[in-house]
Amino acid sequence: MGRVSASLFRALTFVALTGATVAGAALAWAAPAGAQHLRVAYVEFPPFTHTEGSTPAGSLFEQLDKVAADAGFTYTAQAIPPRRLFQALPDGEFDLFMGVKSPPSFEGTTVASAEPIATINLHAWGLGDVPAITKKEDLSGLKVIVLSGYSYGGWRVWMDDPANKVELVEARTAEQAVQLLTGGRAPLLLQYTLPMEQALGGKTPDGLTSKPISSVDLFYVVSKKTPDAEGVLSRLEASTAKIRKSGG
Repeated sequence: MGRVSASLFRALTFVALTGATVAGAALAWAAPAGAQHLRVAYVEFPPFTHTEGSTPAGSLFEQLDKVAADAGFTYTAQAIPPRRLFQALPDGEFDLFMGVKSPPSFEGTTVASAEPIATINLHAWGLGDVPAITKKEDLSGLKVIVLSGYSYGGWRVWMDDPANKVELVEARTAEQAVQLLTGGRAPLLLQYTLPMEQALGGKTPDGLTSKPISSVDLFYVVSKKTPDAEGVLSRLEASTAKIRKSGG
């Protein structure tokens, strides 16, 4: 977990939570009395959001620590499966998600920041020549390894449609996806660059190459069922802009 100002936060309380199918981790920050509390949902998506031991970690939580301190929020964070997230946030089970705003279930049920809080780059990986993939239609007729629960910026719905003739091979983790690729289960893997680098651990298989597909922006996404959802989002945005301007 990222560190925050010692003058503001000196006490940590760790709470173990469980999701429907994935063990969750929660962290509560000590903060001034009266601070609004947010329930944050996240998915296991290292190095952006993931769990270390029983603690939420990753670059987006490091950012949220600073923003929450500045905006006057406390929060707990729980890891849940992506499919549950896409319904739990609109239902108001959670207040905040830091990630894509494109899932259809978010439309009309959430509000998202105007500016992205991070950008991730999606590549097509293969052993040897990798075909140029510039649009989802380029995947038609191909066998592709994908990560379970990833929406791929809205592409997954299209790939799941049998009419589009994409044969999908599911991987539970980034490491398993690499094993499937090197084991010849499919010639193509869709994966974001930083998780791929982490999965490789500095050991690049012979012949591994990649071509960029697209960039995917990540946002603050707030459930409309959160009290004063628009106000919560505005405070998060204002504190993020302030911290970035100061170089924090």
